[in-house]
Amino acid sequence: MGAPRSRRETRSAILRHLWCTGGSFRPALSSRTGLTDASISRIVADLKAENLVQETRLTAPYQGGPSAFLTLSKDRHVGAVEFSSGRVHVGVGSLTGEIRFSEWLDLRDDADLETVRATYRRALHQLTDYVHRTGIQLRQIAVSIPGYHEDLRINPIIAIDPANILADIQTAQPGVALLAANSIMTRAVAHQLKLGVALADGPYLYVFVGHGVAAALIDDFAASGDVSPCEIGHMVLDPRGPRCRCGHSGCLEAYVSTAAVAQAIGVREQDLLSMGGRQAGRLKLSARGRGDLATRLVRLGHALGNALNFTPVRRVVVAGWPAELGDQAHGAVLGGIDASLFGGASTVNLAFSNAELGREPAAGLALATYAYLQRGAMRAEELAADIVTDNPAQR
Repeated sequence: MGAPRSRRETRSAILRHLWCTGGSFRPALSSRTGLTDASISRIVADLKAENLVQETRLTAPYQGGPSAFLTLSKDRHVGAVEFSSGRVHVGVGSLTGEIRFSEWLDLRDDADLETVRATYRRALHQLTDYVHRTGIQLRQIAVSIPGYHEDLRINPIIAIDPANILADIQTAQPGVALLAANSIMTRAVAHQLKLGVALADGPYLYVFVGHGVAAALIDDFAASGDVSPCEIGHMVLDPRGPRCRCGHSGCLEAYVSTAAVAQAIGVREQDLLSMGGRQAGRLKLSARGRGDLATRLVRLGHALGNALNFTPVRRVVVAGWPAELGDQAHGAVLGGIDASLFGGASTVNLAFSNAELGREPAAGLALATYAYLQRGAMRAEELAADIVTDNPAQR
């Protein structure tokens, strides 16, 4: 009979599946969520009445099959405030992924508390102005912050007080649900769910290498949302190494971030961040430059091998600028893993994802969408009244 499921859980299961897959016929939706046809019909009717899902007619997937195809509505919107790549990004997007509005303001890593607050307030004003002009009602806002931890009042990476940010946003957008998260969680959510359910076949370590460097252990995320952030970028490899923005010396980030790499190969960091389509692999580098990049990638491998010594996970997905180098990066990173992982790298499945650089605030909007759908797109008062039922009709 299975465990009882609340109204929020059943709605969330349907909405998240539609988001991950881009849409579904009803039989596939029932099979994937474990809900009966009757439950699917009842819940979908509610979601359609709330304009959360839309139903169109498509060619049946097989003779005599269904033609009614369900997708998320384009008329529900979420917002994001994303601190990333030396900027504050704000955006508004639909549940189906279209970005309706996007703006950014420069923010130096060494900016003081007042400068940071003044900058994000200007960005928040732009967001609020857009929402008021268009009449859009935001259902959720995600705030993505490098190094965020709810127990830390002042962030060690960026001079910021998360509580002040959330209070300012709540004042500007009263009644809108807020979620603050570490940047790597934001990236991991966007990566996993952008690829749908294809990677939901076991735990893996997701690593993002950009202006910041971090990792997240992802375990059956599509089903449970389990993400464990890991500040791998601030693993100290050499106490006498270059200074890191966190205040320590010799951190991995000080060697492999886009700021460090751009300086080493003589390009602007923002140019490197905006590269895509394997453009980084076509950079005209000297033999010395290529050797320098290889050394940095080996250091990345060392850090990954050390991280894997603490977990039985053997699947690693690396996103960010190394992904643009393709095979050139694979051997260097794997060699570094082999040199530091207990037992060697023979059992490690190392893959590279699309760079995902320069796409802000897409990741923040993905996190906002996930948070909204995870609560079944229900209001706070509905969640408070929601109870678990053992009625088979609810399953």
